[in-house]
Amino acid sequence: MIAFFDVNTIWRRKFADALRRTAGEVLLVAPSSGVSDLIESDTLSIRLIRGWAGPMAWLAMPWLIQLIERSRGGVATVVVTTPHYLPLARRAARRSTVVYYCSDDYRSYAGWNAARMARDEAALCRIATLSIFVSEALRARAVAEYSLDAAKTQVSANATEPRFAEPQPRPDAIAELAALAGPVFGAAGVLNTRIDLEFLAAVAADPRVGSLALVGPVEAALEGDPTLARLRADPKIHFLGAKPHAEMPQWMAAFDVAVIPYAATPFNHFCSPMRLYDHLAIGQPIIATPYCDQVAKRGDVLTGDIVAVPGLIAAALDTHAKGRTPRIETWDDRIDALQKSPVAAFLFPQ
Repeated sequence: MIAFFDVNTIWRRKFADALRRTAGEVLLVAPSSGVSDLIESDTLSIRLIRGWAGPMAWLAMPWLIQLIERSRGGVATVVVTTPHYLPLARRAARRSTVVYYCSDDYRSYAGWNAARMARDEAALCRIATLSIFVSEALRARAVAEYSLDAAKTQVSANATEPRFAEPQPRPDAIAELAALAGPVFGAAGVLNTRIDLEFLAAVAADPRVGSLALVGPVEAALEGDPTLARLRADPKIHFLGAKPHAEMPQWMAAFDVAVIPYAATPFNHFCSPMRLYDHLAIGQPIIATPYCDQVAKRGDVLTGDIVAVPGLIAAALDTHAKGRTPRIETWDDRIDALQKSPVAAFLFPQ
Protein backbone atom coordinates (compact mmCIF):
# COMPACT_ATOMS: atom_id res chain seq x y z
CA MET A 1 0.00 0.00 0.00
CA ILE A 2 1.03 3.60 -0.67
CA ALA A 3 0.19 6.22 1.98
CA PHE A 4 0.11 9.79 0.66
CA PHE A 5 0.63 12.63 3.20
CA ASP A 6 -1.29 14.84 2.35
CA VAL A 7 -3.95 15.94 -0.13
CA ASN A 8 -5.03 19.26 1.35
CA THR A 9 -4.28 21.22 -1.84
CA ILE A 10 -6.03 20.70 -5.16
CA TRP A 11 -2.81 20.04 -7.08
CA ARG A 12 -1.58 17.39 -4.66
CA ARG A 13 -5.04 15.82 -4.68
CA LYS A 14 -5.01 15.64 -8.50
CA PHE A 15 -1.61 13.91 -8.51
CA ALA A 16 -2.65 11.49 -5.76
CA ASP A 17 -5.96 10.66 -7.47
CA ALA A 18 -4.10 9.82 -10.68
CA LEU A 19 -1.67 7.66 -8.72
CA ARG A 20 -4.59 5.85 -7.09
CA ARG A 21 -6.17 5.09 -10.47
CA THR A 22 -3.15 3.10 -11.66
CA ALA A 23 -0.92 2.08 -8.76
CA GLY A 24 -3.14 -0.20 -6.72
CA GLU A 25 -4.05 0.59 -3.12
CA VAL A 26 -3.31 4.22 -2.27
CA LEU A 27 -4.43 5.76 1.00
CA LEU A 28 -4.88 9.52 0.81
CA VAL A 29 -4.38 11.33 4.11
CA ALA A 30 -6.12 14.67 4.61
CA PRO A 31 -6.06 16.96 7.66
CA SER A 32 -9.49 17.47 9.17
CA SER A 33 -10.99 19.27 12.12
CA GLY A 34 -13.18 16.29 12.88
CA VAL A 35 -12.61 12.98 14.61
CA SER A 36 -10.34 10.51 12.81
CA ASP A 37 -12.35 8.36 10.44
CA LEU A 38 -12.30 6.87 6.98
CA ILE A 39 -13.88 8.85 4.17
CA GLU A 40 -14.89 7.28 0.85
CA SER A 41 -12.76 4.26 1.84
CA ASP A 42 -9.66 5.82 0.30
CA THR A 43 -9.08 8.99 2.32
CA LEU A 44 -8.13 8.99 5.97
CA SER A 45 -9.33 12.17 7.61
CA ILE A 46 -7.08 12.97 10.55
CA ARG A 47 -7.44 15.40 13.40
CA LEU A 48 -4.02 16.96 13.77
CA ILE A 49 -2.89 17.80 17.27
CA ARG A 50 -1.79 21.34 18.00
CA GLY A 51 1.76 21.90 16.86
CA TRP A 52 1.77 18.95 14.47
CA ALA A 53 3.92 20.91 11.99
CA GLY A 54 5.99 22.75 14.58
CA PRO A 55 7.87 21.99 17.80
CA MET A 56 5.48 19.15 18.66
CA ALA A 57 6.00 17.36 15.35
CA TRP A 58 8.29 14.77 16.95
CA LEU A 59 5.23 13.60 18.92
CA ALA A 60 2.57 14.07 16.26
CA MET A 61 4.33 12.34 13.38
CA PRO A 62 4.85 8.94 15.04
CA TRP A 63 1.19 9.13 16.05
CA LEU A 64 0.18 9.58 12.40
CA ILE A 65 2.17 6.54 11.28
CA GLN A 66 0.74 4.45 14.11
CA LEU A 67 -2.75 5.57 13.10
CA ILE A 68 -2.18 4.38 9.54
CA GLU A 69 -0.69 1.07 10.63
CA ARG A 70 -3.57 0.36 13.00
CA SER A 71 -6.21 1.20 10.40
CA ARG A 72 -4.64 -0.34 7.29
CA GLY A 73 -1.74 -2.57 8.26
CA GLY A 74 1.71 -2.33 6.67
CA VAL A 75 2.70 0.48 4.33
CA ALA A 76 5.09 -0.27 1.46
CA THR A 77 5.64 3.34 0.34
CA VAL A 78 5.10 6.60 2.20
CA VAL A 79 4.80 9.77 0.10
CA VAL A 80 5.30 13.04 1.98
CA THR A 81 4.65 16.45 0.49
CA THR A 82 6.25 19.11 2.70
CA PRO A 83 9.33 19.41 4.95
CA HIS A 84 6.96 19.43 7.93
CA TYR A 85 6.73 15.66 7.53
CA LEU A 86 10.44 15.10 8.21
CA PRO A 87 9.84 13.43 11.63
CA LEU A 88 7.25 11.14 10.03
CA ALA A 89 9.64 10.27 7.19
CA ARG A 90 12.40 9.42 9.64
CA ARG A 91 10.16 6.99 11.48
CA ALA A 92 8.56 5.57 8.32
CA ALA A 93 11.97 4.91 6.73
CA ARG A 94 12.55 2.11 9.26
CA ARG A 95 9.87 -0.03 7.61
CA SER A 96 8.79 1.70 4.39
CA THR A 97 10.21 3.32 1.27
CA VAL A 98 9.95 7.11 1.49
CA VAL A 99 9.18 9.36 -1.50
CA TYR A 100 9.25 13.16 -1.29
CA TYR A 101 6.79 14.92 -3.63
CA CYS A 102 7.69 18.62 -3.70
CA SER A 103 4.81 20.61 -5.17
CA ASP A 104 5.96 24.15 -4.34
CA ASP A 105 8.78 26.44 -3.22
CA TYR A 106 8.01 26.13 0.48
CA ARG A 107 10.69 28.66 1.38
CA SER A 108 8.46 31.34 -0.16
CA TYR A 109 5.33 30.44 1.83
CA ALA A 110 4.19 33.25 4.12
CA GLY A 111 4.70 32.31 7.75
CA TRP A 112 6.94 29.33 6.95
CA ASN A 113 10.50 29.81 8.16
CA ALA A 114 12.60 29.77 4.97
CA ALA A 115 15.80 28.63 6.68
CA ARG A 116 14.00 25.80 8.45
CA MET A 117 12.28 24.74 5.23
CA ALA A 118 15.63 24.52 3.41
CA ARG A 119 17.26 22.60 6.27
CA ASP A 120 14.41 20.12 6.71
CA GLU A 121 13.90 19.68 2.97
CA ALA A 122 17.58 18.79 2.57
CA ALA A 123 17.27 16.17 5.32
CA LEU A 124 14.04 14.84 3.82
CA CYS A 125 15.59 14.46 0.36
CA ARG A 126 18.48 12.49 1.84
CA ILE A 127 16.07 10.10 3.57
CA ALA A 128 13.91 9.65 0.47
CA THR A 129 14.57 6.92 -2.05
CA LEU A 130 13.15 9.29 -4.66
CA SER A 131 12.46 13.04 -4.64
CA ILE A 132 9.91 14.27 -7.18
CA PHE A 133 9.76 17.99 -7.99
CA VAL A 134 7.06 19.77 -9.98
CA SER A 135 9.59 21.93 -11.82
CA GLU A 136 13.11 21.58 -13.14
CA ALA A 137 14.01 24.79 -11.30
CA LEU A 138 13.08 23.19 -7.96
CA ARG A 139 14.91 19.97 -8.82
CA ALA A 140 18.08 21.75 -9.98
CA ARG A 141 18.20 23.89 -6.84
CA ALA A 142 17.80 20.87 -4.59
CA VAL A 143 20.51 18.90 -6.39
CA ALA A 144 22.92 21.85 -6.21
CA GLU A 145 22.23 23.05 -2.67
CA TYR A 146 21.64 19.70 -0.96
CA SER A 147 24.35 17.77 -2.86
CA LEU A 148 21.80 15.18 -3.98
CA ASP A 149 22.36 12.33 -6.38
CA ALA A 150 20.51 13.57 -9.48
CA ALA A 151 19.62 9.97 -10.32
CA LYS A 152 17.40 9.91 -7.21
CA THR A 153 15.38 12.91 -8.40
CA GLN A 154 12.62 13.30 -10.96
CA VAL A 155 10.56 16.14 -12.43
CA SER A 156 6.80 15.64 -12.71
CA ALA A 157 5.12 18.92 -13.57
CA ASN A 158 1.56 19.80 -12.69
CA ALA A 159 -1.01 18.96 -15.34
CA THR A 160 -4.61 19.31 -16.49
CA GLU A 161 -7.82 17.31 -16.60
CA PRO A 162 -9.50 15.91 -19.74
CA ARG A 163 -12.51 18.18 -19.21
CA PHE A 164 -10.41 21.20 -20.24
CA ALA A 165 -9.84 19.62 -23.65
CA GLU A 166 -13.50 18.80 -24.22
CA PRO A 167 -15.55 21.16 -26.41
CA GLN A 168 -16.89 24.02 -24.32
CA PRO A 169 -19.83 26.34 -24.98
CA ARG A 170 -18.85 29.47 -26.86
CA PRO A 171 -18.93 32.86 -25.08
CA ASP A 172 -22.61 33.35 -25.91
CA ALA A 173 -23.31 30.71 -23.26
CA ILE A 174 -21.79 33.04 -20.66
CA ALA A 175 -23.66 36.33 -20.62
CA GLU A 176 -20.86 38.29 -18.96
CA LEU A 177 -18.39 37.38 -21.68
CA ALA A 178 -20.83 37.49 -24.57
CA ALA A 179 -21.20 41.24 -24.20
CA LEU A 180 -17.47 41.98 -24.32
CA ALA A 181 -15.79 43.44 -27.37
CA GLY A 182 -13.45 41.00 -29.07
CA PRO A 183 -10.90 39.70 -29.32
CA VAL A 184 -11.12 38.78 -25.65
CA PHE A 185 -7.83 38.34 -23.83
CA GLY A 186 -8.28 36.67 -20.45
CA ALA A 187 -6.46 35.74 -17.26
CA ALA A 188 -7.80 33.18 -14.78
CA GLY A 189 -6.89 32.93 -11.11
CA VAL A 190 -6.48 35.01 -7.98
CA LEU A 191 -5.22 38.55 -8.40
CA ASN A 192 -2.55 39.00 -5.76
CA THR A 193 1.07 40.09 -5.36
CA ARG A 194 2.18 37.22 -7.62
CA ILE A 195 0.53 38.98 -10.58
CA ASP A 196 2.23 41.62 -12.74
CA LEU A 197 -0.49 44.27 -12.87
CA GLU A 198 1.54 46.52 -15.16
CA PHE A 199 1.73 43.70 -17.70
CA LEU A 200 -2.06 43.45 -17.63
CA ALA A 201 -2.34 47.21 -18.09
CA ALA A 202 -0.04 47.05 -21.11
CA VAL A 203 -2.13 44.27 -22.67
CA ALA A 204 -5.35 46.23 -22.22
CA ALA A 205 -3.76 49.41 -23.62
CA ASP A 206 -3.04 47.80 -26.99
CA PRO A 207 -5.68 48.93 -29.53
CA ARG A 208 -5.85 45.43 -31.06
CA VAL A 209 -7.22 44.03 -27.78
CA GLY A 210 -11.00 44.28 -27.60
CA SER A 211 -11.38 43.36 -23.92
CA LEU A 212 -9.35 41.98 -21.03
CA ALA A 213 -11.37 39.61 -18.82
CA LEU A 214 -10.07 38.80 -15.34
CA VAL A 215 -11.75 35.71 -13.90
CA GLY A 216 -10.90 35.29 -10.23
CA PRO A 217 -11.07 37.06 -6.88
CA VAL A 218 -8.93 40.01 -5.83
CA GLU A 219 -6.89 39.25 -2.72
CA ALA A 220 -7.51 41.71 0.11
CA ALA A 221 -3.80 42.47 0.46
CA LEU A 222 -3.84 44.00 -3.03
CA GLU A 223 -6.48 46.58 -2.18
CA GLY A 224 -5.08 50.10 -2.23
CA ASP A 225 -2.56 49.32 -4.96
CA PRO A 226 -2.60 52.27 -7.41
CA THR A 227 -2.13 50.02 -10.44
CA LEU A 228 -5.12 47.93 -9.38
CA ALA A 229 -7.17 51.13 -9.13
CA ARG A 230 -6.04 52.08 -12.64
CA LEU A 231 -7.07 48.67 -13.98
CA ARG A 232 -10.50 48.98 -12.38
CA ALA A 233 -10.98 52.36 -14.02
CA ASP A 234 -10.15 51.04 -17.50
CA PRO A 235 -13.37 50.37 -19.46
CA LYS A 236 -11.65 47.61 -21.46
CA ILE A 237 -10.83 45.60 -18.33
CA HIS A 238 -13.57 43.49 -16.76
CA PHE A 239 -13.26 42.05 -13.24
CA LEU A 240 -15.58 39.04 -13.31
CA GLY A 241 -14.80 37.69 -9.84
CA ALA A 242 -14.41 34.16 -8.53
CA LYS A 243 -16.19 31.33 -10.33
CA PRO A 244 -16.89 27.74 -9.22
CA HIS A 245 -13.97 25.45 -9.99
CA ALA A 246 -16.27 23.12 -11.91
CA GLU A 247 -17.09 25.96 -14.33
CA MET A 248 -13.52 27.08 -15.00
CA PRO A 249 -13.09 25.11 -18.26
CA GLN A 250 -16.10 26.96 -19.67
CA TRP A 251 -14.81 30.38 -18.64
CA MET A 252 -11.23 29.77 -19.74
CA ALA A 253 -12.31 28.34 -23.09
CA ALA A 254 -14.18 31.58 -23.79
CA PHE A 255 -10.91 33.55 -23.99
CA ASP A 256 -9.59 34.13 -27.49
CA VAL A 257 -6.10 34.56 -26.06
CA ALA A 258 -4.98 33.43 -22.60
CA VAL A 259 -2.72 35.59 -20.44
CA ILE A 260 -0.43 34.28 -17.68
CA PRO A 261 0.85 37.48 -16.04
CA TYR A 262 3.21 36.31 -13.31
CA ALA A 263 5.38 38.90 -11.58
CA ALA A 264 9.13 38.49 -11.07
CA THR A 265 9.16 36.68 -7.70
CA PRO A 266 11.12 33.65 -6.44
CA PHE A 267 7.88 31.74 -5.87
CA ASN A 268 6.79 32.27 -9.47
CA HIS A 269 10.22 31.28 -10.78
CA PHE A 270 9.97 27.84 -9.19
CA CYS A 271 6.26 27.15 -9.66
CA SER A 272 4.41 24.77 -11.98
CA PRO A 273 1.15 26.55 -12.86
CA MET A 274 -1.89 24.37 -13.44
CA ARG A 275 -3.45 27.18 -15.48
CA LEU A 276 -0.66 26.74 -18.06
CA TYR A 277 -1.67 23.13 -18.73
CA ASP A 278 -5.38 23.98 -18.64
CA HIS A 279 -4.90 26.60 -21.37
CA LEU A 280 -2.67 24.27 -23.40
CA ALA A 281 -5.45 21.67 -23.33
CA ILE A 282 -8.01 24.24 -24.50
CA GLY A 283 -5.68 25.19 -27.33
CA GLN A 284 -5.91 28.97 -27.56
CA PRO A 285 -2.70 31.03 -27.91
CA ILE A 286 -1.02 31.97 -24.63
CA ILE A 287 1.00 35.07 -23.85
CA ALA A 288 2.96 35.21 -20.60
CA THR A 289 5.62 37.04 -18.69
CA PRO A 290 8.99 35.22 -18.61
CA TYR A 291 9.26 34.98 -14.83
CA CYS A 292 8.08 31.39 -14.35
CA ASP A 293 10.93 29.13 -15.47
CA GLN A 294 8.57 26.35 -16.56
CA VAL A 295 6.45 28.69 -18.67
CA ALA A 296 9.41 30.50 -20.21
CA LYS A 297 11.03 27.28 -21.41
CA ARG A 298 8.02 26.14 -23.42
CA GLY A 299 8.15 26.71 -27.14
CA ASP A 300 4.35 26.78 -27.42
CA VAL A 301 3.90 29.82 -25.16
CA LEU A 302 4.62 33.40 -26.25
CA THR A 303 6.70 34.94 -23.47
CA GLY A 304 8.19 38.36 -22.93
CA ASP A 305 8.33 41.28 -20.54
CA ILE A 306 6.20 44.41 -20.67
CA VAL A 307 8.28 45.91 -23.50
CA ALA A 308 7.51 42.86 -25.64
CA VAL A 309 3.71 43.11 -25.21
CA PRO A 310 2.95 44.56 -28.68
CA GLY A 311 4.86 41.75 -30.38
CA LEU A 312 3.27 39.12 -28.16
CA ILE A 313 -0.20 40.39 -29.03
CA ALA A 314 0.58 40.41 -32.76
CA ALA A 315 1.88 36.83 -32.64
CA ALA A 316 -1.06 35.67 -30.52
CA LEU A 317 -3.62 37.14 -32.90
CA ASP A 318 -1.87 35.51 -35.87
CA THR A 319 -2.08 32.17 -34.06
CA HIS A 320 -5.69 32.80 -33.07
CA ALA A 321 -6.63 33.31 -36.72
CA LYS A 322 -5.33 29.83 -37.56
CA GLY A 323 -7.58 28.09 -35.02
CA ARG A 324 -6.93 26.25 -31.79
CA THR A 325 -4.32 23.55 -31.26
CA PRO A 326 -4.98 21.56 -28.06
CA ARG A 327 -1.90 20.15 -26.32
CA ILE A 328 -3.09 17.83 -23.58
CA GLU A 329 -0.89 16.83 -20.64
CA THR A 330 -3.02 15.13 -17.97
CA TRP A 331 -2.29 13.95 -14.44
CA ASP A 332 -2.60 10.38 -15.69
CA ASP A 333 0.13 11.16 -18.23
CA ARG A 334 2.39 12.28 -15.38
CA ILE A 335 1.87 9.04 -13.44
CA ASP A 336 2.37 6.99 -16.61
CA ALA A 337 5.72 8.71 -17.21
CA LEU A 338 6.81 7.96 -13.64
CA GLN A 339 5.77 4.33 -13.99
CA LYS A 340 7.88 4.04 -17.13
CA SER A 341 10.88 5.71 -15.51
CA PRO A 342 13.67 3.40 -14.30
CA VAL A 343 13.99 5.63 -11.23
CA ALA A 344 10.35 5.59 -10.12
CA ALA A 345 8.77 2.50 -11.69
CA PHE A 346 9.37 0.14 -8.76
CA LEU A 347 7.86 2.65 -6.32
CA PHE A 348 4.67 3.24 -8.31
CA PRO A 349 3.95 -0.09 -10.05
CA GLN A 350 1.18 -0.32 -12.62
